[in-house]
Amino acid sequence: METTATQDLREKTDRSLEEERDKTDEYLTEPFQEVEEKTHEKVHSIRHAVDQAKETQREFLDDDKERARAIADAPLSQVDDELLAEERERFDTLQVAEREAVDRVRAEERAQKESLVNALLEQERRQTDGHLLDERVHVDRELITREQFLSIVSHDLKNPLAAISISARMMRKSFSKGETSSRLLEHLERIQHSADAMGRMINDLLDVERMAQGKLTLHLAKVDFRSLLQACRELFAPLVSNQAFSMKIDAGDEPLFADLDRDRILQVLSNLIGNSLKFTPNGGAIELSARKRETHVEVSVTDNGPGISAEAQARIFERFSQLNVADHQGLGLGLFIAKWIVEAHKGRIWVTSTPGNGSTFSFMLPLSV
Repeated sequence: METTATQDLREKTDRSLEEERDKTDEYLTEPFQEVEEKTHEKVHSIRHAVDQAKETQREFLDDDKERARAIADAPLSQVDDELLAEERERFDTLQVAEREAVDRVRAEERAQKESLVNALLEQERRQTDGHLLDERVHVDRELITREQFLSIVSHDLKNPLAAISISARMMRKSFSKGETSSRLLEHLERIQHSADAMGRMINDLLDVERMAQGKLTLHLAKVDFRSLLQACRELFAPLVSNQAFSMKIDAGDEPLFADLDRDRILQVLSNLIGNSLKFTPNGGAIELSARKRETHVEVSVTDNGPGISAEAQARIFERFSQLNVADHQGLGLGLFIAKWIVEAHKGRIWVTSTPGNGSTFSFMLPLSV
């Protein structure tokens, strides 16, 4: 099934080809007519000159006949045959010269037309070729992505499934041995954690499919960003406490209301905070901030982790992109989905980072009017 991006690229290519054809029809008709008219004039001039040369040859030949008949000892029929052969030879020479001259003029006409086409459509062809290349690259990337898709999903879903399976076996052994409830609770927590991870992966996959089909809808309501940041801190409080992170909020005292889908923006923030926690060593610091920027609110998640290279920043919001190739805790869809959600709210999202100096993920959304 074609994605929306593939359809858009194909339509863009088709439009370029149509524009190229239209410009050919519109702009080349008159120049072509001028070239053809000049060619016709040249051919007419060549043929007229050859006709005059033939007429002159005939006049000379008639004079030659009279003189030859007056002095020839041979029969007149023999004289006529010799002069006729000479006339044919001269006419053939003129005919060949005419054909060669006309061929040269026609060749010049073709060259002029080709030059006109190339000069006029050079830019349009470059643009069309660019669209064709974009389409090919995108389609090739999609084909590769589809092949990688099963590999990524099967690999990443196997991990939590294996953890569930192992924990279930260990629980069965614990029951048979009469072990303490604390050991059973550890296995249950591991099962719960693995099930949650699988649930997140499946939801991400469903979101991507809805996005591709244009079916991921937003339910907008007026929300204060300060309450959203507070909800995020409460959501991650147990994890932050266990790993000895510090998390603070800097949102000022002024309300920052925006018309948004609260659950979806919370999903964006959770993804950004989760990434910061994942890549920041224990004891690190994370700051959530929200600031008014004229008619927009700018929200940022800043950490003091290892930072992100320029190469990784260029592809970080692409589908299946992961900062750490050895990381198998997700499908690499979180930032891709976050970007879609932010842009669906008429906003934009970006990252600023220097390796060794932490990272800041920011997004900007319109404030309520």
